[in-house]
Amino acid sequence: MASFYLLSTVLSTLLLIGAIHAMLGGAWRRYPVLFAYIGLTFALSAPMSLAFLAGGATWTGVSQSAYWMLSLSMQLCGVVLVLSLLRRAGDRRPEIVRLVGWLSLAFLAALGGSAVWHFEVFAAGRPNRWMTFVSRDVAVVSAGFNLLLWSVLLSNRRRDHTLLLVSAGLGLQCSIDAIGHALRFFPNELRDAGNFVISAGSILTSYLWFRIFQPTAFRTLGRMRTAP
Repeated sequence: MASFYLLSTVLSTLLLIGAIHAMLGGAWRRYPVLFAYIGLTFALSAPMSLAFLAGGATWTGVSQSAYWMLSLSMQLCGVVLVLSLLRRAGDRRPEIVRLVGWLSLAFLAALGGSAVWHFEVFAAGRPNRWMTFVSRDVAVVSAGFNLLLWSVLLSNRRRDHTLLLVSAGLGLQCSIDAIGHALRFFPNELRDAGNFVISAGSILTSYLWFRIFQPTAFRTLGRMRTAP
């Protein structure tokens, strides 16, 4: 399993570097929050993964704390990204702006509610499991927000295919997080399967960010027929 973690770290890091390089061609101006999201993933995940592997692929108190800080930071950044894309997809319509505001409050309430609801796990001296609960709940809420984003995008007469692909990437990431953290509640092999799903998912999402912003991808999307 340690070999697979090493492979996933190397592949994800290379793909993220490629995605950042591609976005520096101009796409970062259109998607600044996504650029920050990818940059944060690269800046935090690679050093943490390498430190984990250098420690013999065993979790220490410090590495666990670093992992959850990274995980929660990325999930929060992902929610901000979904909400910003939803506002953009709504063409700044007043009802969409109000909806984004209500969703922001709903997310903060869900985050706080999840932390309080599962606090007894933390109080019992199991902070790792407590963060697993909270991360799973955040991933489920994020997936729901992304479905709402998809519905708004598909209802638009003029569809931004790049925005659709970005939304698909976020939906994939949310689904992977939710499934991976859910599997971690089970013992032994299923728990290892959850770790495998999250590691493999990092490769898939990194590849998607890399592929979306390649110049050839833009030319292909430009030839796609939009809705009538």
